[in-house]
Amino acid sequence: MGKLTSAAEICRRTYDTWDALPADWQRVIGLPEKGFKMLIWGASGSGKTTFTMHLCKALSGLGRVYYNSIEEGEGRTIQNAFMRAGLQDVPAEKFALGDRHSYEEMVEELSKNRNRIQFVVIDSIQYLNLTAAQYKNLVALFPRKSFILISWERPGGAPKGEHAQGIRYMVDVKCYVKEGVATADSRFGATEPFVIYDKKARPKLPQEGDQKAASAADPAQLTLQPVEELAPAEEAVAG
Repeated sequence: MGKLTSAAEICRRTYDTWDALPADWQRVIGLPEKGFKMLIWGASGSGKTTFTMHLCKALSGLGRVYYNSIEEGEGRTIQNAFMRAGLQDVPAEKFALGDRHSYEEMVEELSKNRNRIQFVVIDSIQYLNLTAAQYKNLVALFPRKSFILISWERPGGAPKGEHAQGIRYMVDVKCYVKEGVATADSRFGATEPFVIYDKKARPKLPQEGDQKAASAADPAQLTLQPVEELAPAEEAVAG
């Protein structure tokens, strides 16, 4: 049941924050409170998985990370993402991959490791078919764990689907990834963009319906092309 607390009492209290989070990451997401919630979204190939892996490496220095890879699962692609982020250097007890765990399996795993897992990554909302109600249930069951959720992007730049949209308004950190740059809007302070890769060094893949591009579908025939600049942070994460 909810209770009433005065402003004076709240101002006297101290709250647990991840003070040991490296300063460069505090500039990206702010100084988060323990049990923070975060949503990361972007188009396919935008760099959101690589960005999340880099974040996981930083968080592994603070506690144990459980990464539920529903979308990719164990395999070569996830291995490559691990290698790009340097996760091979993280001690085994600090990072664990969940190989396509269902919602029920994930809850069971978190219940067994209630005091050992501090950070939970769900990749992705759409592949797990996670609902907003299920997300709220996870938060209620494990209030001291931090949840980091990855979402697909719909045309226009918003998270895809009504449940991802709903979760967007419940989290503390909203992070939009576009063309190799992650831009966050955080309740924990001002942020700076995180450059994941140099977009000018990556080939622009052919788009569906682009006949001219389709003729160059062979990767060996792709040419480097400039891409649009990232939208301003306030537009990218508005709402």
